[in-house]
Order: sequence, then structure tokens, then C-alpha cells
Amino acid sequence: MQRRDLLAMSGAALLLGGGRALGQATAAPTNTAKVIRVYATADGGSRVEELTISPDAKPIDITRMTAGAYRGSGATAPDWHTAPRKQFAINMTGELEVELSDGTRRKIGSDLVFLEDLTGKGHVTRALGPITNVFLHVPVEFDVVAWAAGK
Repeated sequence: MQRRDLLAMSGAALLLGGGRALGQATAAPTNTAKVIRVYATADGGSRVEELTISPDAKPIDITRMTAGAYRGSGATAPDWHTAPRKQFAINMTGELEVELSDGTRRKIGSDLVFLEDLTGKGHVTRALGPITNVFLHVPVEFDVVAWAAGK
């Protein structure tokens, strides 16, 4: 395993552990961990919201991990698609833009994103240059809202 793979997995573990490493003493938080949630609405649309991750958020069972490298300029025609499964996406390098069905566009850098718009119109993802992503697949029954709230 290469050093950058170990660093990526360590960073993902810290993010998904609510910003704390296991065994770390709890101290007053100096910053707040967040996750950007992309989800489907009842009318078939897609929306985005930012959730604050509670210090009480528990570790998550990851069922699989994949990684990909993409190149792009954002100048291609929109490609509407749904997420293939519930999963966290972490940009390790580069930036992208996600467009939702209501016209909202959001730039994503080295953010933690949870994709769960499994139905409906979905979203458009535009690479704003070369990017490297890590995808962490979670169980079907995983509820990111409850997890982020520490429940």
C-alpha cells in the first residue's frame, strides 16, 4: 500500500469518526466537522444541505472503498445522473461543481460529501480540472442525518 493511500484512509477515518481519532481525548472543538448531503426530494428533484457532524457520531461500517481520477474542464454538456448507491465522496485533489435539479450549483473542494439521490432526476457533476476522488460505500440502511446528529 502506498503512503498516499494510507493518508487518504486515515483522513477518511478521521472525517467519518466525527473529527476524532479513536482513543483521542475529547477536548473543546476548535472547528466544526461538516458533511454536504446530496439527496432526492419526494417530487423527483435533488437538493443539497450541509450537516454539522456531532462529536457523538459513531464510526461507520464501510462496505467497500473505490477511488477514481478524472480530468475535465466543466465545459461538457450536462450529464444528469443519480448516485449508484449511498456513499461518501471525498475529493483528495482538485475541485468540482455539483448542480441540483432546482438550479443550485455548489463548488466542492476537499469536502466530505454524502450522495443519496438514488432516484429522480439526480445531479450533474462537473470536474473543474483534474480531480481524484475516494468513494466510501455504506450499508443501504445507513441514515446520514441520524449519524451526523450522533444518534
